Amino acid sequence: MLILVIEDEKHIRAGIVEMLSDEGYEVLEAEGVNRGIALIDQEMPAVVLSDINLPDGDGFRILHYCKSHNLSCAVLFMTAYGSRELAIQAITEGADDYITKPLRFDELFARLHQLSEMQSLRGQVHRKATRKLEESKLAILGESEAMRAVRRIAEKAAGSDAPVLITGETGVGKGLLAKLIHASSARNEKQLIGINCASIPENLLESELFGYRKGAFTGADQNKKGLLEEAGDGTLFLDEIGDMPMQLQAKLLHVLDDGGFRPLGSTKNQKFRGRIIAATNVPPQDLIAGKKFREDLYYRLSVLTIEIPPLRNRPEDVLPLTERIFLELSADMGRTNTSLPVMLAQQVQQQSWPGNVRQLRNYLERALILDEGMHAVGEANEPSLADALQNFELAWIRRAIDECDGDKTAAAKRLGIGLSTLYRKMGI
Repeated sequence: MLILVIEDEKHIRAGIVEMLSDEGYEVLEAEGVNRGIALIDQEMPAVVLSDINLPDGDGFRILHYCKSHNLSCAVLFMTAYGSRELAIQAITEGADDYITKPLRFDELFARLHQLSEMQSLRGQVHRKATRKLEESKLAILGESEAMRAVRRIAEKAAGSDAPVLITGETGVGKGLLAKLIHASSARNEKQLIGINCASIPENLLESELFGYRKGAFTGADQNKKGLLEEAGDGTLFLDEIGDMPMQLQAKLLHVLDDGGFRPLGSTKNQKFRGRIIAATNVPPQDLIAGKKFREDLYYRLSVLTIEIPPLRNRPEDVLPLTERIFLELSADMGRTNTSLPVMLAQQVQQQSWPGNVRQLRNYLERALILDEGMHAVGEANEPSLADALQNFELAWIRRAIDECDGDKTAAAKRLGIGLSTLYRKMGI
């Protein structure tokens, strides 16, 4: 870990640098704000350990510089003993931590260890978020005119806080598009919470959405936050909203109109600060005609409507989607050759894909696991049972590792095998 020490007292700075170096850290040093900022630009340290009172300014300038330029370095301030207010101000303005002078080096090393773990966790979260964003781009992949229209509206939706209604058949990628709009919006650092309205029993869906207070009904022995509250400043994704009971539709309309909701058993309204994205696999006009959906709620939700066309109506998009999905699946399975085989390319273009992108992905995953369609005519393209089982097992292990954010120990525990067994099956 590279640490930049910014301290104007030369003998104090020298002592800190010596102790950190003896502990195995790489250390840079600066005597003031300007030199410190220059080294941050040049060397990108992992941690900046800075005094607050410096000859050419204060440490807050350094903190604000790092934050305004979205730098990943952690800022740890050194404050004089008794300067509690200054320390609180530092944390409030975005510092990662503070430590009081005179320094106790055991305490400093403990803080640095905590910062290192925090940065590692942030890196995992960032990598996972980046991967999810890339996966969600499948929802808008394609050069057909229909998909170009989807991209144009999705871009507008990402720059707005208005409700969005996504329509399309099962498997076209409505959920992926909702994730992409959220990830591309100003709310991207807030959470995206989703619920499938068709999968929750009618008598439970209201409490899931609105929450309840203790004593609201039999069995309500404590307060429970609903998803409208849990979403906070983020996004609430209501999948299959056409299956929401009419009574709840009226309550949701109230949330959209007035920006507030009331948990079950409460006498006070709470403000809804989030954004709603809804989706349905049934054309809204059909739902309205069948008296299964409120027309006024439809108009309120459909400020921005995005219809994702079925894959069979845009055959020119099949091959680009296949290549992208095949590349991702191959990487997940540790395949060295990630180019799409000619035979497989021909096979996917000959089918209508009633299950849309979801069916295409499942088809490609099966082909990779069983090694089907990977060879030209005349080659041995029928794997042995042992090979097929080994490929399937390896794919399953890699998926578990990915879902555990790369933690092989956690993956082995999830799979019910020992760590050494996991390594052996991976060929490590």
